[in-house]
Amino acid sequence: MFYINRMGCSCKHDGNFVLDQPRGYEGYLMLFVKTKAVFVINGETINVEPNTFIIYDKNSPQYYKACDDEYINDWIQFECSEDISSGVDIRYDTPIFIGESIDVASYFTLIADCYYRRNNLQTAGFLIKALLSEVFSENGKQEDSGIVHYRELLDLRRRIYAQPAEEWSVEKMAHLISVSEPYLHLLYKKAFGVTCNADVINSRIESAKHYLAYTDRTVEDIAFTCGYKNAVHFSRQFKQSTTLSPSEWRKNNSVV
Repeated sequence: MFYINRMGCSCKHDGNFVLDQPRGYEGYLMLFVKTKAVFVINGETINVEPNTFIIYDKNSPQYYKACDDEYINDWIQFECSEDISSGVDIRYDTPIFIGESIDVASYFTLIADCYYRRNNLQTAGFLIKALLSEVFSENGKQEDSGIVHYRELLDLRRRIYAQPAEEWSVEKMAHLISVSEPYLHLLYKKAFGVTCNADVINSRIESAKHYLAYTDRTVEDIAFTCGYKNAVHFSRQFKQSTTLSPSEWRKNNSVV
């Protein structure tokens, strides 16, 4: 579960801007730098170009400053109850030049919309995961990664996680990408390291965790909301994924 504590988009500062946090932050800090800047990491001074991404690990020292007349960035301070590096080779405390290969700013805008409205924090968490996956995936850094239909696959994955209750048949997903069903299986697994069917299940389990933690809705109601036809099937898949029944997981993670 993701918990956004604070964030900002296109935050502007003058040329005297300096952030110096020797003890870092208890959670993670994700930055997208839109102007030239200077970072000091492990004693090394690093000059970065606009459109540079960095995620600081928990409690990592943070020092960065403007190097021109203006400093602009998007930023998110967040925490996560799960291992955010699961399935993604995250390089913490390392500036990564994104350039135009990924529309990172749009991710931040969508996350901010979810965060400030306070009614869609679940989707905000999914978007953070999708952004990290795209930035740190070997195939996600460049559009010419060699995976055919990569952008279409990424859009499909976003839709799956944003609409977990949808009837995501392989036939429907293949039609959206305009490929055959066997070819979809091959492309999806190559792009994300998981089959499309397994990702549909993952999206439903993540959605269910949100409702279990933040609401007092019944397990049966949550099952239907997340796209299951009955609570028995839902409970079976949930336990296969988490090793706990929905009720047991709620007991350990509820914030209501």
